[in-house]
Amino acid sequence: MAKRFLLVTEEWAGSGHRMAAEALQEVLLENEGTRSARVVGGLKTASPGLCVLSHFFYRNMLRYGQPVWQRIYEQEEMLGRALTKALGWWLSARLTNQLLQEEKPDVVIATHAYCLSALAEAKKRVSKSFQLVCVPTDFHINRFWVHPEIDAYMVAHEQIAQILMERYRIAPKKIHVHGIPVRPAFTTALHTDKATWKKQLGLVPDQFTVLIGGGEGGYGGVEQVVRELILEEQPLQVIVVTGKNASLYRRLADLLRTKSNDHRFILKGFEPQMWQWIGAADAYITKPGGISCAESLALKTPLILFHPLPGQEKHNCSFLLEQQAAILAETTVEIKEIIRSWRQPEKRGAFAGDLDKLGRPDAVYQIAQTLLQLTD
Repeated sequence: MAKRFLLVTEEWAGSGHRMAAEALQEVLLENEGTRSARVVGGLKTASPGLCVLSHFFYRNMLRYGQPVWQRIYEQEEMLGRALTKALGWWLSARLTNQLLQEEKPDVVIATHAYCLSALAEAKKRVSKSFQLVCVPTDFHINRFWVHPEIDAYMVAHEQIAQILMERYRIAPKKIHVHGIPVRPAFTTALHTDKATWKKQLGLVPDQFTVLIGGGEGGYGGVEQVVRELILEEQPLQVIVVTGKNASLYRRLADLLRTKSNDHRFILKGFEPQMWQWIGAADAYITKPGGISCAESLALKTPLILFHPLPGQEKHNCSFLLEQQAAILAETTVEIKEIIRSWRQPEKRGAFAGDLDKLGRPDAVYQIAQTLLQLTD
């Protein structure tokens, strides 16, 4: 019998969570075992006012209070219990009445933890039962993702599975190690080599190419990195993606208009087809958002991490460094030095070879297959 899937995500805390949900939606809708697959914003549906407030708080914490945000995040045990009881109970009634009773899903998938406890509570309220699945989009997990009502955990790595079993006593049969789901276009893009991508994008095929991004919000010290690379003596081909940060785009446009050297800079705002640029790049400079890193690993593009945001990104950074799947640059000068080293194909090739163990370009297909096989 074909299943009804409901993918619950959040967009106010970064676009990666929604991209993971949409990647799964795309693959599920291609399968005859799917009757429907809808993506919704959990908090936006349950409480639009609280959604606006949460976005405002999150954005300003990242702008003005990153150390405070890190300390809040580190209180995960205390906050996790509080959210599970208080916020979960309050939001569950709203989700039940405004979403679940109408959709009557067979499987509910959460790609963000905010409404996960509410969905778990809602399982007890709805007239039609459903399977509840969580899909964390980072290389780390905390208490916000854990609840007795969750039926399956789709995680990025064996280390996360160990944490779930040892720290949170989750039964092994509930845990599936598939990787972080990236859009199917990344799976296809893997079959095109870098020289071909460069040619298709109008780039010089044999010139060292650097991609700079800071996520949808344009964080990650993008302007600092650009200013430093302008000073590099050997010519570079540099693509800068500013996301939806319009003020950053304008500042960089003014800066690059006045530069006078042999570098070639391409400035882009929001870029929906990132697989082309990641596929073409010889190095990707970014903050360590889970989806950005998973996309780069899927295409075996070496990562230089810079300015990780507090919370999950700090943990992502630690994990990737431990796995020798990325390099952390503390300064823009270090970035320049890494790029100089990677201009030597043998050094860059040796580093890129280590990415195979973490890159999971087919994660979205494996997760979708597991979702289709879930039974009540």
